[in-house]
Amino acid sequence: MVDELLLGTLDDLGKGDFQVFKGYLNQKNLAGVEPIAVSKLDDASRIETVSQMTRSYGGEMAVEVAVEILKKISNMKAAEELTEKYAEMNGAAPSSSSAAAASSPPAANTMSAQNESVIVPASSSHTSNINEHKKN
Repeated sequence: MVDELLLGTLDDLGKGDFQVFKGYLNQKNLAGVEPIAVSKLDDASRIETVSQMTRSYGGEMAVEVAVEILKKISNMKAAEELTEKYAEMNGAAPSSSSAAAASSPPAANTMSAQNESVIVPASSSHTSNINEHKKN
């Protein structure tokens, strides 16, 4: 099943992106994960690449490596889709903070941060204290 999932992801890559993807497989992408030798990937098709990935890493780690490489080649959409499909395949909901944030609005009188900015809503007592201070 993991093979089919990875193959579907690689099938969606253009020829150039697929070659770059294979190039990253022979580099260290995750701690504790050894690169795949160039000789095993040089002329490898998409199917052969997936087989080599699952043989070298096992199913779960092959998916993790693929997601990491997809991010490195700036294909965030494919990385997110692979993560979601793998989570669904294993019966778990994908761990996406954006999905959780989109489903529930922020509570009243809370702080929220985005892009390292903090927005603090002014409470009525704080505002009145500031107004009194300005009068004096």
